[in-house]
Amino acid sequence: MIKLSKGQYLSDIMNEIPSDCILSKRIPGCGATTLELNTDRNSIIIVPNVPVVLSKCGKYPNLLGVYEGVKLNRVVEYIASNTICKIMTTPESFCKVKFACEKLGINIYADFFLLMDECHQLITDVDYRIDIVMPMNDFFMFKRKALVSATPIGFSDPRFEENLFDTIEVEADYDYRQDITVTHTYNIAKAVREYLETHNGTVCFFVNSVVTIYSLMKHFNLLEDSSVYCAPKSRSKLKNEYIFHNAYSEWSSDTMKKYNFFTGRFFTAFDLELDYKPDLVMITDPHRAEYTLLDIDTDCIQICGRFRNGVNSVTHIYEANPNIVAKDREQIEWEISAHEVVYNTLNTLYNSADTKEKRFAFSEALETLPFRKFQYPDFTKNWFAIDNEINAVMTKSRYQSRTSITTWYKESHFFNPTFTYCAYNENDDRLKIVKAARSVKDKRRKMVELLSDIEEPASEYALDFKNEMRKIDPFIVDAYEVLGKERIEEVKYNQKQLREDMIMAERKGNKVVRLIKNKFSVGSCYLNETIVNEFTRIFELLNIHPEKEIQPSIILDYFQAVPFKRNGKRGYNLVSEII
Repeated sequence: MIKLSKGQYLSDIMNEIPSDCILSKRIPGCGATTLELNTDRNSIIIVPNVPVVLSKCGKYPNLLGVYEGVKLNRVVEYIASNTICKIMTTPESFCKVKFACEKLGINIYADFFLLMDECHQLITDVDYRIDIVMPMNDFFMFKRKALVSATPIGFSDPRFEENLFDTIEVEADYDYRQDITVTHTYNIAKAVREYLETHNGTVCFFVNSVVTIYSLMKHFNLLEDSSVYCAPKSRSKLKNEYIFHNAYSEWSSDTMKKYNFFTGRFFTAFDLELDYKPDLVMITDPHRAEYTLLDIDTDCIQICGRFRNGVNSVTHIYEANPNIVAKDREQIEWEISAHEVVYNTLNTLYNSADTKEKRFAFSEALETLPFRKFQYPDFTKNWFAIDNEINAVMTKSRYQSRTSITTWYKESHFFNPTFTYCAYNENDDRLKIVKAARSVKDKRRKMVELLSDIEEPASEYALDFKNEMRKIDPFIVDAYEVLGKERIEEVKYNQKQLREDMIMAERKGNKVVRLIKNKFSVGSCYLNETIVNEFTRIFELLNIHPEKEIQPSIILDYFQAVPFKRNGKRGYNLVSEII
């Protein structure tokens, strides 16, 4: 264990980061990256994303940044002309550094120290960014290597144990906890409104959803006074779909406005250096934007660590979702293990198949199994994806209730929380009218009218209002979202008919259709038994539960087909697709 006093950095007590260690620094901004940049050895530092590279390159003139758009020749030229090389790269561009060394005849594994910075993102980001873990196969081949994070997550990859990795804890001998106001609400928009009414300075919002960001800006008339910092694709969405032009994929203090919104691209490792202290707001909405879920042990700490000169205040506004099915680590690990057993069983059948047709069928089935997402493209086990699943499900589970979030904050080493509550205004006149309806049908008629009046794209407030109506009558809200006003009125609010229509709509959803078309082909014949078995499998896979027993004629919902009889067995010959 290493202890830091107030004002100290790692460079004050360490000459270099040791090899074969995970440096758990716990305190953001204590100078781990700076220590490596100043150490007298060739270094490759892999960081999560481009803004981090650009930020560090702006401070260190001899640091080469390698990312999309930087050519291989530029990397070759830099390595060839420098005695001590300091290279910072994204995971996706690490291969350029590797190829450059090969071109120069340099043994990269012997001549360079490799540092994986903000290593927790190997776990948190791998579900949507598989390439982030690609350098890890090379990582273990380096003679000198280490990982560092202020918010590390335990790795299950057995290679860490095989390589005798140690964890070095960095603690503080002073109270470094960050004061934070934790606001639970049933109405994000209302909580934000109350916040804006009491904070007049510069505000930095951290919200990992550009749809939510735009909704808030529009609802509170902040468009002219706001800047958004996000990934290039999100920037294009804001500019092209929403005609919002103050969106940037790189941060600069010159583009800052009174209200500034940051997506996940800027949550980690990025230095926001300002000559003033802004107010910081984090927003989590598990109902409508699952990507906004914040891990208090990682995301929230990292966000607070972006401001090198401190902040005026920190607030976390969140909703809880009681419909979330909470799971503990043991249950999640058991489910993953069960999926692996099923996968291996089917894979054994694939390997022992004695015909081309059987191998094809088993191969197609293997691709649909849940365990496939825990594998690399070459079918080897991706331990980081498994860790990601465990961490993501546990984080989501905690947003089931206000109590679990409160407990989480109280147990955090980094925060000193104050808890507040912002309730939804249940006295909304429109809700009063709905609640005063004399019959179920009358109530539902009024609700459908209100739902049809909600603007598209719906504002945050409108979505909250819809959520309140869902509490009154969830069935009619679901029916409206699936079927629309016209169909509801056509069947005169008949619940049985609406339920049947919703089941049929579910059965004809995009995922169902894709899987059915993957299994059944026009021009082919299928026995009734095969049709029933395959539809049963597909529906179970997608957790769809038809009220009536599946019959072979279900194929007619998806294909033009003619019946046939062969050797006493009946089936259908598929002529053309219907949907």
